[in-house]
Amino acid sequence: FRRVLFRSPALAAAPPIGKQNAGFYRYKVGTHEVTVVTDGVNRFKFPDGFVVNKTRDEVNASWTALYQQKDEMVIPYSPIAVNTGSKLVVIDTGTGEANFERSKGAAGQFHGNLKAAGIDRNQVDLVIISHFHGDHISGLLTADNKPAFPNAEITVPAAEWKYFMDDAEMAKQTTDRMKGVFSGLRRVFDALGRKVTQYDA
Repeated sequence: FRRVLFRSPALAAAPPIGKQNAGFYRYKVGTHEVTVVTDGVNRFKFPDGFVVNKTRDEVNASWTALYQQKDEMVIPYSPIAVNTGSKLVVIDTGTGEANFERSKGAAGQFHGNLKAAGIDRNQVDLVIISHFHGDHISGLLTADNKPAFPNAEITVPAAEWKYFMDDAEMAKQTTDRMKGVFSGLRRVFDALGRKVTQYDA
């Protein structure tokens, strides 16, 4: 055995793949199949005032009690696909394919993992957006700003649509964060021709 082992030529001549397994978890709810698909994670040092009305020390006390790193926020992104048997539905869409390169693969993984889970985005019937944060809407577009779900009806909350599409509300914004939220979501929905269906809570 030892002689054969050491005389065998190396079989791993190809370079390492360098990629983890696809990130998805599938389960059933009644007759519906639910697939939770990771988009990755965002890690950052949180700024003062990140949690309203709490000091950095108070936030850190709570955060470290949960065995998290002091001063660091870790936010995972997990959009969902639901196969009802008659419809394929996606709930939220992650940070977008363009973010994959920007984040060096830490986020923007949703579409790659969706495909690896055997779900073709061209077959999605309905996309439900829960709210307008960038990690929920940016995956509506491909890396080249085309519709990521070309055959799907895109549904959005009516109250948020009314607020964020109001030019007067956009003009009132004073912080860079909120100016960025307004411009980011308008970039996404303008690329879709603002073709959405609004729903009430």
